[in-house]
Amino acid sequence: MPESQPAVTTLDALVVGAGVSGIYQLYTLRERGLDAQMVEAGSGVGGVWYWNRYPGARFDSESYAYGYFFSRELIDEWDWSEEYAGQPETERYLNYAVDKFDLRRLINLEQRVTSAEWDADDARWTVTTQSGRVWRPRHLVTALGILSAPAFPSAPGLDDYRGERAHTGLWPAEGIDFTGKKVAVIGTGSSGVQIIPFVARDAEKLVVFQRSPNWCTPINNFAISPERMADIRGRIDEIWETTQLSPSGSMHRPMSESSLDMDPEERRRHFDRLYDSPGLIMALANFRDVALDKRANDNATAYIAERIRARVNDPELAERLIPKDHGFGQKRPPLENGYYEVFNEPHVSLVSTGDEPIIRFTETGIETVRGHYDLDVIVFATGFEAVVGSYNRVDIRGRDGLSLRDHWEAGPRTYLGLTVAGFPNLFLVGGPQSTTGNIPRATDFQADWVATTIARMRERGETTVEPTAAAEDAWIDHVNGGIVGTLMETAESWAFGSNVPGRKRAYLLYAGGLPQYRERVRAATDDDYRGLSFSS
Repeated sequence: MPESQPAVTTLDALVVGAGVSGIYQLYTLRERGLDAQMVEAGSGVGGVWYWNRYPGARFDSESYAYGYFFSRELIDEWDWSEEYAGQPETERYLNYAVDKFDLRRLINLEQRVTSAEWDADDARWTVTTQSGRVWRPRHLVTALGILSAPAFPSAPGLDDYRGERAHTGLWPAEGIDFTGKKVAVIGTGSSGVQIIPFVARDAEKLVVFQRSPNWCTPINNFAISPERMADIRGRIDEIWETTQLSPSGSMHRPMSESSLDMDPEERRRHFDRLYDSPGLIMALANFRDVALDKRANDNATAYIAERIRARVNDPELAERLIPKDHGFGQKRPPLENGYYEVFNEPHVSLVSTGDEPIIRFTETGIETVRGHYDLDVIVFATGFEAVVGSYNRVDIRGRDGLSLRDHWEAGPRTYLGLTVAGFPNLFLVGGPQSTTGNIPRATDFQADWVATTIARMRERGETTVEPTAAAEDAWIDHVNGGIVGTLMETAESWAFGSNVPGRKRAYLLYAGGLPQYRERVRAATDDDYRGLSFSS
């Protein structure tokens, strides 16, 4: 933290959020000679890898494909221990990077931003935190994360509950001991699927409350030996190039063959290989037509359903764990490690809230339409108000007091996923309408663009930049066009805000793939920053 803490700090740029994207953004701004600092709500750096400390939290991208590529020294110094690193290792890695590049002195921890207001007279933002500190940056860069605003159930009585409770996205640093306790886990998305086996291992009784099941596939994780780490370092340029060519920014690309052209036995051999491979290969390296053609997708979902039935002893219970409302890939499939086998244990039960809704929380547990569950611990694996939630929780006001929350009332509005009309000098990194797949491979490009743009403005004596309304409209049309003709067009998931009651349906991410995204941004930039208006 900076040694002096004046009442008002004036600087070139302020970065909000000390996650993997924000850390790199701060580094790039400093490297270009800009006076920049960061504010972070938590008491440590890491973003989602600081807050999501629950047992089982880990990457679903390969560790070395998720980490930073900008420093060869960092690549040579850090040994990843697993193909898909767990939360403690990832948090250590990000702290190591912060200290290696002398960024910690620029990071102001425990500073939750409550408001940001554009001052047109001075062409600066006024950013205020909960503690009362004020920053006056020329440029405001938000790196808030797309899964950083935890959501809770809407059932009444939550504050009446007197037992232990925690959200997976706000996990206590001291942890929770489940040994010999009666525990409920609410939610079977990614975090629920990861934590449930750990709870089941220690709890006396576990009740899993499921709104809707997901198409989960095995993570098939493994340790990285010294020899493999040396091989990874030797191929790091090749690995980088692979992530740049992949639509998801990962190590994987879809197969070009049509699954419908294969006989069933050959198709099954491919599905066997994908299912038994590590990570998201089943999702990201499957046949291309699985995401486009319902017949192809039906074949894939039937195969995964068969694998689930083979792992769950009770046929009726297996059917309740198999999705009926969406096909494979219409929601991001969670990766699991022994998740389905948990339901073979006699002390584990499943409550489908569609058949047995929660009525209320009580002092001692959860009441449903069929009875009361006495509990010692409730784990909320209920996800997030995705993508826009972290923005909605800050009072951000642009020209003439325009509220960003109001501007986005029908869904996010951006240009290039980087700027917003009516909000000068506001940059979004890892925000709506730009992000997909392996997040750092989307945001390192964005962070470089933001830092380069700000440095260019300084050199040219320009004080403000913002997109035109027409450019914003065109970008929204482009983003929405990216899902037309795919099975995502009719999907219901957090990527559309479907998990938040009352939220208007709008596609929040970018489906065109990262190579196309970078091409679009570069084309606009090379055309004298087409769609953006600069002033001095």
